[in-house]
Amino acid sequence: MASTSKRRPLRLLEVIRTLFYTPIYVSVAGGFLEKEGLDVDFKTCPPEFGHPMAAVINGAADIAQSGIMRSIIASDWGAETVPVHFAEINSRDGFFVISRTNQDPFKWESLKGAKLIPVRFSPMPWASFQYALRRHNIEPSEVDLVTGLDLDQAMAAFREDKAEYIHVPQPAAEQLLEDGSGHLVIALGPVNGHLAYSSFAATNHYLATEPETVQRFTVGYANALDWLASHNAADVGEAVAGFFPNVSLELVVKAVARLKAQDNWPTDPTLARPQFENLHDILIAAGLCKARQPYAKMVRTDIVAEALSSRK
Repeated sequence: MASTSKRRPLRLLEVIRTLFYTPIYVSVAGGFLEKEGLDVDFKTCPPEFGHPMAAVINGAADIAQSGIMRSIIASDWGAETVPVHFAEINSRDGFFVISRTNQDPFKWESLKGAKLIPVRFSPMPWASFQYALRRHNIEPSEVDLVTGLDLDQAMAAFREDKAEYIHVPQPAAEQLLEDGSGHLVIALGPVNGHLAYSSFAATNHYLATEPETVQRFTVGYANALDWLASHNAADVGEAVAGFFPNVSLELVVKAVARLKAQDNWPTDPTLARPQFENLHDILIAAGLCKARQPYAKMVRTDIVAEALSSRK
């Protein structure tokens, strides 16, 4: 058993702290990785790196949570090799649009000419939102974006009525709803359907030289997904609340419940090709890449397959 064999260190990074990444927190806090003989150093990407993938490429981390869009874009620009994604974290968009005013029913046309504060930390949330806008006959240029704000600044500006809409992750969405600052009008997950939104990635070198560590990680993560799927929002919220010390347990549970209800997290960590292609549609539409990139160049499904087989 992995738990009785030699333990292995693992440096694991996330982009930002958000309940969108609940499967990671369950893996760590639930002891699923520890049970596989891993001593995990888990943290949010430090400021000296612009993104966890930069830390991975520079040898400062082993495995990173990342959008596969970064590998696709790098490949589109001509990179011969890119970090490889091997286990899915989010199979839907987990961001929400909140309105200052109560709109029942909400009409997408109301976004035309309106001031909106978009998510800033990554190009992917806005690319996904743009895709949804175009599907509802709205050009992104028709929306008046209020840019240059980090999440805290964005929420403050929204509360001060400096924008009619804000585009946020969890638990920020739940916080704005709870204090009466806004009203939920769009959940982008159900709008855009299943896509390879975020996943675990590592360099080809790490996957080749540390196969046992990767195998243990993937088994632990798959077990965490099983637990996540079989437990209610209250249990999950309690398990991950420690990662959000400044948010009430009640709001953590509400945020988890909302994401769970829209099937944000996979039950099988395989990063399947249809979801990869759906993501391509969004990236091409947003102009972030020009051509479809080879699935086999940036995705490995054999790692999850072996991990699931080893559990039987």
